[in-house]
Amino acid sequence: MKQLEANINGIKAIINECGNHFIICCHGLYSNKDSMKYVEMAELACKNGLSCVRFDFRGCGESTGKFEEATLSNRLKDLDEVVKYVKKNYNASISLFGSSFGGMVAIAYAYKNKIKPLVIMSTPHQVDGIEKNFVEDARKYDLLEMVKTLSHILIIHGRKDEIVPLSHAERIYEIAKQPKKILLFEADHSFSSNNERRKALEEAVAWIKKFRF
Repeated sequence: MKQLEANINGIKAIINECGNHFIICCHGLYSNKDSMKYVEMAELACKNGLSCVRFDFRGCGESTGKFEEATLSNRLKDLDEVVKYVKKNYNASISLFGSSFGGMVAIAYAYKNKIKPLVIMSTPHQVDGIEKNFVEDARKYDLLEMVKTLSHILIIHGRKDEIVPLSHAERIYEIAKQPKKILLFEADHSFSSNNERRKALEEAVAWIKKFRF
């Protein structure tokens, strides 16, 4: 597994190159690229001949910027920088993996740029109860209308999710286009159970490997 670090206009990224298809990981609101989710995703991806990029959105982890600027709109810009970097330097196809708020970013980006396959985990279709500027910005995006156009989507959710109700995952699944799949695990919002997280990520990699373009 070839691993390198990149600074993409202030965005800190870790790139694991193992094949000509890249999984780009979008972390959650208060998370970062070094969460076990994304470290394990990179490992599993490479075992399956897939490359992986995990990065910190602005104001998070090792990236520059202020956290309060890391709205959905600005995270979409950050993701676009990473996608352009991968396409320019590797001439590779891509898919997206997003967790929680990162799943919202992945949905909006996949909609605008016609990207598939897509895997989302613990993802709401709307947010509340967080910083006001994040909520106001997120309301500019009708994610459910976007989901209606998406196919090749895998929805992963924990039955014990204490932050995002299961109904959000069920609604996204209900209106997405085929092929689609929803998988439920005995996990909390962050998939802190090592066993459940591993099983979920294995399913995610299998889905991407099956439908990569």
